[in-house]
Amino acid sequence: MSAATGAPAAGSGLVGRIGLALVRPRWALAVAGDRRFAGRSGTDLIVLIAIVLAATQLRGLAGAVWLGSAIDAGLGLRAVTRILTGALTLDLSFLVVGALVLWLGAGPRRNLGRAFDLACVAAVPLLVIDLGAIVVARGADAQIPTAAGWILRGASWGWAGALLALAWRPARTAPLVVPPPPREVVRPARLAGWVVIAVVAVGVGLHVTWLTRNLDLIRPVDDGMEAPAFALPTIGPRGELGRPFVLGKGRVTVLDFWATWCGPCLRAMPKLEAIAARYPDVDVVAINLDDAAAARAMLDERGWTRLVLVANDGKVSQRYNVGPIPHSVVIDASGIVRHVARGGGFDAEAAVRAALARQIRK
Repeated sequence: MSAATGAPAAGSGLVGRIGLALVRPRWALAVAGDRRFAGRSGTDLIVLIAIVLAATQLRGLAGAVWLGSAIDAGLGLRAVTRILTGALTLDLSFLVVGALVLWLGAGPRRNLGRAFDLACVAAVPLLVIDLGAIVVARGADAQIPTAAGWILRGASWGWAGALLALAWRPARTAPLVVPPPPREVVRPARLAGWVVIAVVAVGVGLHVTWLTRNLDLIRPVDDGMEAPAFALPTIGPRGELGRPFVLGKGRVTVLDFWATWCGPCLRAMPKLEAIAARYPDVDVVAINLDDAAAARAMLDERGWTRLVLVANDGKVSQRYNVGPIPHSVVIDASGIVRHVARGGGFDAEAAVRAALARQIRK
């Protein structure tokens, strides 16, 4: 059917429209500005976000769902929220600010819905570059170097900013009825869209393969299971990272996940310091979640010198399903978790005595 009938333009399927935003952005913006298709760009972006999350965050989301079903629904929801916030905050901020800028700059023809649709097209590169970088890094079983991460972030924001600049004109002009894109536009757009889908499929496949082989690594940490092992650097003077603390067997261990801004964490610290002093055969490990130098200075200033202070790398707190803090875990000498306290409010010394009594009985 022709454009005059109000039917969708040729080549305007989801895959084609994703590709159109990447390789023929002027056409993508023109179609997004056509009010016959109002809101479709937003729907497309939501679908793209969903499939990119499946390709890049499936492992963490599976762990969050398992946490919610096995331990507490609220904890699972918070874990999902944390993943989504970490993955999407910058992209959604760009979308909101971009739409606002286009709307304010549109003059007498301003239309908030059209500005949002145009900004949705401009946001596509942000998701696609993140998708490609994360899938490649995961396929190579490597981390993205910090410098490379900044370069990629700059490239994605530069690309998205260029599309936003292209959207300035359609935001200010009268809405047009857009004819079907010609074949020479549709073909490369569909190809680019299918490349994106192929990368998504590879990402999902990598996650599924990892999950089938490492299911225990996302199992929620709870009483009675073996504590996940780790090695984290201790925090020395002025926040310098020192020799690692390695969680092993043979000693009762208390893990306390905390941050310098957390009031309940700081109120619990004197009790943990007292346990460390009273039970020299117990390792009381304060795992800092924010700033290593500030944490070291705070403990030194308050005289909490018996705690083993280590810096978290993000993976350990994720593996231990840390949500509200303080988050404390008591592990017996056999390496078995004997108590998990989420959000504080537990008798740490009683839990330590119980773990020590179990060790004596053995």
